[in-house]
Amino acid sequence: GQKHFLAGYTDQKFLKPMLKITDSSWVKVTESPAGNTQVVMEERNRINGTCVRYNVTVTIAGNTMKLSAFNMTSEFHALPSCDGCMVYMINSTTKNAKHILQLMRLPHEDVPDEFSARSLYLLGRGQTLAESDMEHFKKQASCLGFSGEPDFIYNTEKSFCGEDEGFRLPHSS
Repeated sequence: GQKHFLAGYTDQKFLKPMLKITDSSWVKVTESPAGNTQVVMEERNRINGTCVRYNVTVTIAGNTMKLSAFNMTSEFHALPSCDGCMVYMINSTTKNAKHILQLMRLPHEDVPDEFSARSLYLLGRGQTLAESDMEHFKKQASCLGFSGEPDFIYNTEKSFCGEDEGFRLPHSS
């Protein structure tokens, strides 16, 4: 089903401002026609008020998901979390970063062409999170080397994109 991005950390200084201008994000994972080692991930991001949508094919092996799209490769490792929540430790490598930012109509002047990042994301079924669940997430983050407040915390005053709202990134399935 659909999961909402509720909180996140990153260690990459170029991604921190991206998380700050993200209003909302949701993902929906569905079966892939290719079989049970792949799924299709639909993502909808409202960034600076504009919705960006795309679908990508994700490969699954154990508790790890891997995706390669838009000159970016990411590995998602599932971690224990609250009921109805999903926490992912994400290791990403991006090449030609300016190109993907241009496609998304985002500022790209000071971004290096290649970079790697570690991120920790908390997604939930609902649009809110119990304070105890947020504290648990922050403790997980601290154990994994992240500090302070999350770089992204969903503001419930912001709306989520509709299924067909906004523009679709080229070359998304």
